[in-house]
Amino acid sequence: MNADDSIKATGPKAAPRQADEIFGDLRALCHSPGALHAVSSIVYRDFFLTVSMREGRVLDGPERRWSTSKLNNNELMLLVGLIVQSTVPHTYSTLLDDESLEEQADRLLQEFHERLLADAAPIYDSETGTVNWPDDALTLMGREAIYYGADSLYLHQFKSLSRHRYREDSTWLLQNAGLSVGSMIDIASFISNRINAGMTRLGQMRRHGAAVGKGDLTNSLLISKSDLYRKFKSRADAYLKRFATPATCANVEFTSPFSVNAAAIAPIVDIGNYIFVPNQYRLFESIYESPFYWMMADKCYAHTHAKHRGAFLERSTAHILRRVFGDDCVFENVQLFTGSSTVVGEIDVLVVYGEFAIVVQAKSKRMTIKARSGDQDAMKADFQDAIQTPYQQALDCIKHLKSDVRCIDKCGREPSLHSLPQFFPLVVLSDPFPAITYLSRAMLKTADGLAPAVWDLGVLDCVTRILPTPIEMMFYLKCRSDTFEQVISDSEYNMLGYHLKAKLALAPDVDGLYLDRGFATSVDDYMISRDVGLDVPRPEGVLERANFPVVTDLLALLKNSDPRLSSIAVELYDFSGSALAELSKNIVAMRSEVVATGKAIKALSVVTASGGLTYAVARDRDEKAMRAAEAIAAKHKYDRKQDRWYVVLDSVETGDCIDAMLPLVWAWEPDQAEAANSVAVAKMFKGTYQPFKRVSGDEPVK
Repeated sequence: MNADDSIKATGPKAAPRQADEIFGDLRALCHSPGALHAVSSIVYRDFFLTVSMREGRVLDGPERRWSTSKLNNNELMLLVGLIVQSTVPHTYSTLLDDESLEEQADRLLQEFHERLLADAAPIYDSETGTVNWPDDALTLMGREAIYYGADSLYLHQFKSLSRHRYREDSTWLLQNAGLSVGSMIDIASFISNRINAGMTRLGQMRRHGAAVGKGDLTNSLLISKSDLYRKFKSRADAYLKRFATPATCANVEFTSPFSVNAAAIAPIVDIGNYIFVPNQYRLFESIYESPFYWMMADKCYAHTHAKHRGAFLERSTAHILRRVFGDDCVFENVQLFTGSSTVVGEIDVLVVYGEFAIVVQAKSKRMTIKARSGDQDAMKADFQDAIQTPYQQALDCIKHLKSDVRCIDKCGREPSLHSLPQFFPLVVLSDPFPAITYLSRAMLKTADGLAPAVWDLGVLDCVTRILPTPIEMMFYLKCRSDTFEQVISDSEYNMLGYHLKAKLALAPDVDGLYLDRGFATSVDDYMISRDVGLDVPRPEGVLERANFPVVTDLLALLKNSDPRLSSIAVELYDFSGSALAELSKNIVAMRSEVVATGKAIKALSVVTASGGLTYAVARDRDEKAMRAAEAIAAKHKYDRKQDRWYVVLDSVETGDCIDAMLPLVWAWEPDQAEAANSVAVAKMFKGTYQPFKRVSGDEPVK
């Protein structure tokens, strides 16, 4: 039999069954004897990572860490949610050492994934020869992206943000839940530490060749309730009441994959004198999420908590941005006035740094269960409320800022914007909005040149830790805006990781780019190291690793220089590696020529993405040299009809790479005096141009 005969004999792969039928088989499987021990095996197979405390990184290779064959948190908790529905205890009281349950679970969950993909796939009409998409294809693709998308917050972020999120609600929590959010985190941390210690011991036993069975795996995920009561007393009871699900006869309303799964909300399984902890991520995620539902269910308190939630988001956003830009550049609750008293807009957080302004609109809107299930109207409504509306508010405020408005923040400060500012709209969410990078690209109606970044607080925190200076942050926002339509990914961390490796920019002949989770490895290493308490250096970006004579020193100085000069650095960051190397070579040559010949000045002008740059090497560091450099730059700015042009003066007299810098930023318009000046300067100086290249074939820079 040849290959073709084999294909014919096997036939095409059977179409996946309907989701309800698959879900029914999963339920039956999860009610089998020993099902909970199969979950223990899956936890060790798919969720166990080895972190080097010395190196500060995950030792598991990318092929294992990002394997698509592994279950994600949603799939794991689906199994747990079905197990606790069993009416008899044999799911945990019976121990089977074979792996048949795991294999069947993998097969059924794979079929379920294929079902979701098939629902969103185009249909070929053999009669007409056309391909037709389902009317709700976008939301069905969104449903799949939501269910299988990457997680957003890391464990240490849940702990930190939860404390601040519910700080104003402490009285209600003590009176109605019996413990504060701080106690919830303390108990969860105690549980997590005990589980990690047990898993580490078991991992060491395995590495030394000891025989380890499923019972051992399950035992390492168990904690005695008596240990909790001994340490936390009555708070342990209050905690388990909110975060534990009985091992049997529970979660009866979990009747479809997209209905409410009580085991995901209360992720600890209560087994009599012990608790079973299958998912540490959900352990901390539920502390960040669940109290919201408790308080919103209290009709007398819901409005108060809603106010607290909004204040927390704005306060946290401003706090995170101040780490990068400092107190003087970050303004909260900025009202925009026309005239003396008419308010035309309000910005939740405004960052003003040199020519740049970040207009932040914060939104405390969660994705509903109905939207997660692929309901078209619900998904559109949730996206409109959480993303499109705040983005439009940011655009409206930017429009007002470009006109004659007065800005006053909540402290009475009046931000002063540049006369020709560059704006970046930023939407910040208090909760992760699943698959937001995918949905934003697919659903958001954007304005030309003003595509936003849409981040939750966890992403904002991560980005600002990895890009901790204003220049790096502004450049990344610029790259995100420039590539908004072309780059596809299921996680912001993939884009950030790619940016660190090669800069998030596309060559002119590249129409699009898909980034998978492998690009997030450096980001993930850094954040997971923080999860386990390691204070490791942040991953360096491509330009930090590169070394170009003069240019590298220039970028280092600009990174922490006067905000008014930040645009020069962003312009240089935008160059490709080969362009920076060429610029470096030309500057070194100009320096050598000025030293050898004694020329008063030698200048190179470079056309950039948003304007241009003139780098002038002078014999002397004096006012005459600065005027000459400015005149050369002004000529090129006018001739090229640019709004922005920047000047760097480098005197061989001092040996420094920067002796003076000057931004020439104003709207270009025809002007007889400037035209005459251009002619006069051309007679005095011979100009040299270097073409601008953002990305070239030799990227990334090594």
